[in-house]
Amino acid sequence: MEIIFEDNDLLVVNKPAGLIVNNSHTSGSDTLQNIVSENITFEEMSGEIDTEEIYESEFKQRGGIIHRLDKDTSGIILIGKNEPAFNRMQKQFKERSVEKEYLAIVLGLVEEEKFEINAPIKRNPNNRTKYAIVRDGKEAMTSFEKIRYFTDNNQNKYTVLKAYPKTGRTHQIRVHLSALGFPIAGDKMYSTRHQLENTNHFGRLMLHARSIRFNHPSSNTEMYLKADIPREFLPYLENL
Repeated sequence: MEIIFEDNDLLVVNKPAGLIVNNSHTSGSDTLQNIVSENITFEEMSGEIDTEEIYESEFKQRGGIIHRLDKDTSGIILIGKNEPAFNRMQKQFKERSVEKEYLAIVLGLVEEEKFEINAPIKRNPNNRTKYAIVRDGKEAMTSFEKIRYFTDNNQNKYTVLKAYPKTGRTHQIRVHLSALGFPIAGDKMYSTRHQLENTNHFGRLMLHARSIRFNHPSSNTEMYLKADIPREFLPYLENL
């Protein structure tokens, strides 16, 4: 796994598509959290925190992982190497001062150059494995910018977008785009069967967390970090 940045407080990696982030009773052993725990010793992660307290902390429970990406989404993810750094970074996420940029390839021709979706999200009441736009859901806001569009050999049209989530709801970008009728290519959960048949040739969910901007938890210096673009995206991008 590519390490983008590392110091005494943070580890920043480029997560590959297909890797689960956090441990759960259904995740098995192949998770980012397990990989991190095998490569950062307990002493490094504990810092000056009392060893009895740390076992109950969110920092320890999550293995220092500050935020999440869906299993099938690739890209940049931050990991705190001590509890103070973890807490300070989580505070920035909660205050929405962290700026994230994603790349997405969607099925269909998006006309607008720039647009924003502000629609609340929660678990789909008809299918608990999915999320949906629901009136009493949590606030969810995403801005989008069109980069280009292209047509494949079967004359299916696609649009390359940059996505800027202002909130961090589960499946937010995927749900918002699917609701507009522009599912992300390769999205098995939020595409119809016909839409998925048209995008299966990509071989993965075409969503990548490209960059992140935040203040360093110790120095407060502004940091801007980017994750390399996966090879599956490269034929469809120009000068990114």
